Amino acid sequence: MQPKEVMKWTLLGLCSGAAVGYLAQSEFGQKRRAAMARSGKKLFERAAQRGKKALQDSEHRLAGLAAHWWANINKEKPLDRVLEERIRSRMGRIVSHPRKIHVVCDHGVAILWGIILEDEASPLIEAVERIPGVTEVVDHLDIATPDQLPVGPANSLKAARDEIRLNWSPSRRLIVGASGAALAVAGLRRKDLFGNVLAVLGAGMVVRSSMKNHLRATFALSESAPGFELEKTIRINAPISDIFNFWADPQNYPKAFSHVAGIERLGENLYRWSVIGPAGIPIGWEGMITRTIPNTLVEWKSLPGSAIKNFGVAHFDPHYDASTRVHIRMFYRPPAGILGRFFAELFGADAGQVLDQDLKRLKYLFENGALGPDRKEVTDETDLLKTAMT
Repeated sequence: MQPKEVMKWTLLGLCSGAAVGYLAQSEFGQKRRAAMARSGKKLFERAAQRGKKALQDSEHRLAGLAAHWWANINKEKPLDRVLEERIRSRMGRIVSHPRKIHVVCDHGVAILWGIILEDEASPLIEAVERIPGVTEVVDHLDIATPDQLPVGPANSLKAARDEIRLNWSPSRRLIVGASGAALAVAGLRRKDLFGNVLAVLGAGMVVRSSMKNHLRATFALSESAPGFELEKTIRINAPISDIFNFWADPQNYPKAFSHVAGIERLGENLYRWSVIGPAGIPIGWEGMITRTIPNTLVEWKSLPGSAIKNFGVAHFDPHYDASTRVHIRMFYRPPAGILGRFFAELFGADAGQVLDQDLKRLKYLFENGALGPDRKEVTDETDLLKTAMT
């Protein structure tokens, strides 16, 4: 047997032995096998769901192409009512206040009137002119003043999400992934240098088709990258006003969030955060509450130069049974990007798990009266918290 073959089989044996030892360990082996089975099931369900979406998307796109092709051949003008609906549908993707604009079509002539923001007028006219069946556009639009169409505060979370998202359609992901898999198989069959290149390229296409974000956002190395996204939801049996009051004052957070060591108020809506990082190392930064809407939301962000760049929003929705739905969406960027995230998870400081545990602790404390206006002492908190977090 050649030395290369010996090395290959030795490494394979070592990896197999390590995997068996990891899964068969008497103390944690059963939990690890159960976790692996759950992960495999979720992966299979996610793949099946994405495959179904891709097939439906392909079907709809083919139907749209067929309808467009038939319209070009038939040359039959659409009814004015149909044309108006097409324009309204397209308008909703271009202008921020579509209900302020009225549309009437007369034998293919589209008449638009109402008020519109200045930077949206030209894109709307150009889009309407390109709609099949429109022969002319009559523009009676008036440029809106700030008091007519006030521009609200920028949605930084939506902007960040739009920036990092790889907006591929399901059918495009399916085509790229299938092509990459075929290319990888063909490359492996060649068993030469060119085949290896094809295999690597194909594998890259498969991985790329499964990614939700751009590479720059995925690795979170750029200073302009918003970082990694977290989104969690929990329902708490407590009045919405009590939960909002808790979130609106960050100095309450150490009472419920185990990873928050302390928060010092520096000024109006300005705070100094101290949290427990990986391996128990303390980390601090300055942040501020940027927006609050009573009983609706609390929004925050870190200041420039912070050790951990972060911003997010907590939404509160009342439930019919007097409970409150708390929905958290945030972005965070640790030092060194994905490498810093890897080492944090290696030391047991996974941000998703920490947020899960803290929200369960918050739920427990509110529902047992340890937080809120009618606060009371809670006995055996440690044991009950362990039960709540399982």
